[in-house]
Amino acid sequence: MKNEGEKSEKLENISTFRCFLPQILASSAKNLLLLDLGMAVSFPTIVIPALRGLKEHDSNDILSFTAEQASWFASIAFIFQPIGSIASGIVLEPLGRKKSMVLVNIPHIIGWTMLHYASSLTELYIAAVLLGLGVGFMEAPIITYVGEICQPSIRGVLTSCAGVAVMIGISLVYLLGSITTWRLTALICCTVPICTAVAICFVPETPFWLLAKNRKDEALKSLMWLRGWVKNPKHVESEFNEIVRYSEESNRCVSCHKNDSKCIHPPATARELLKELKRKRTLKPFFLVIMMFAFAQFSGLASMRPYFVQIFQAYSIPYDASWATVVIGIMGFFANIVCVCLVKPLGKRKIALISMTGACISIISLAIYSYIVLPSGLTSFEKHTVHADSNNSLGYIPLTLIYLMAFFTSLGLLPVPWMILSEVFPFKSRGLATGITAALNYTMAFFTTKTYFNLESSLSLFGVIALYAVIDVLGFIFIYCYLPETEKRTLEDIELHFSDNNKKLKDINIPKNKSVLSVDDSKKGCNNIAFEGDNNKY
Repeated sequence: MKNEGEKSEKLENISTFRCFLPQILASSAKNLLLLDLGMAVSFPTIVIPALRGLKEHDSNDILSFTAEQASWFASIAFIFQPIGSIASGIVLEPLGRKKSMVLVNIPHIIGWTMLHYASSLTELYIAAVLLGLGVGFMEAPIITYVGEICQPSIRGVLTSCAGVAVMIGISLVYLLGSITTWRLTALICCTVPICTAVAICFVPETPFWLLAKNRKDEALKSLMWLRGWVKNPKHVESEFNEIVRYSEESNRCVSCHKNDSKCIHPPATARELLKELKRKRTLKPFFLVIMMFAFAQFSGLASMRPYFVQIFQAYSIPYDASWATVVIGIMGFFANIVCVCLVKPLGKRKIALISMTGACISIISLAIYSYIVLPSGLTSFEKHTVHADSNNSLGYIPLTLIYLMAFFTSLGLLPVPWMILSEVFPFKSRGLATGITAALNYTMAFFTTKTYFNLESSLSLFGVIALYAVIDVLGFIFIYCYLPETEKRTLEDIELHFSDNNKKLKDINIPKNKSVLSVDDSKKGCNNIAFEGDNNKY
């Protein structure tokens, strides 16, 4: 009796901090990948003005861009990112989340090295392609990993930290581009994927994936590591049993689901997984997430990012355009910090609505300013030496509005789609569906970045800003009508919601199961009770 009492006492002494710390460390190792992602997507912003002669750079550098070549360099990585995303969705299940996150660093190491030593535009394009493939490949394992290792009470906070890592990468590249050459910046960036590969070797594979591969003992050890490095399996017994049940339930074939019987059939084949993509429980969250990504990509910030230096010059801002671009990265960083702080008390839906409201107001105001002040037909791709010396005091207005647009867009519009992407897909199709969704997102990123030059040349700077303002208004309407709240819901709560064929997209309330409501997850951090009973019928 005494020994049992001592064991019980030890089980109760696992603090919430100790339980959460390994999840934070594992997410931080993963976030190094996102730091590299931020560097990759922002790198054209410092290369384009240097090679187009819009800012001082190394006089010995023989490379130069035309406007058309600059638009290709800004966007070519995005068109290859879908290939990486689809490839990651394919290899994610056989290799696992951890090995995939290690392998993704290889193309980035090669890409950054090529950028440093590039002696022709062809080499620049090839390096950009490698970075694009790496960025696309990393999305599915990153998103799936963090969704499967975290408890519901901190999953929203840790997934929102991804945006912070991306913005640190963006800000770092902007800063380095302002104080040194783009070649040296590329060499510095090359150290990040090397450190990332080493860090990820020290974190465990997800229990969900290990159970799907019938490696139950390893899954238990992984969960014990993630819930406070506990040595006694009884600490995680309740949660582990729930994960086992959820894994078995999720991996049942369709016929066994219909008959509500235990599945003894072999694992799903590639053809069966493709069929799973066509089921409503996958299509409904797919439509939701892809529309969120569409509004994020076409809201204005993503399209304008590679050309901020020349856009600032066109608006005659009273500061050096390169340093003004650095502030955009800082604004995005602070916006993501605010998102991390607010996601738990407010939830993802309210943050997205606040974000879109602020983005709408700022970009509509910028469009009005552009219509009133800028000369008719002005584009940022022209030389602005004469224009930049006039109306200098008015330059504070567009500068402030662009900063506000960057802040509010980074607050929720950019991070929230990635946050819900890690939650909304059913376990069976999660890896492949996540990869395909990320691929389509990057296809849209290529389209919006590549066509910016053509849009601005056709519509003028005012016209393209007005177009993005209209898109932002439509985005607010969509978020208000269709985005559900997933914060503090288990993965099973969310899966059951989208699996209910009686619910339409406008049914945005995802109820918590009673077993979840009875657990104060912030205090009993080692529990992840999801569902009890026989109602899990798809």
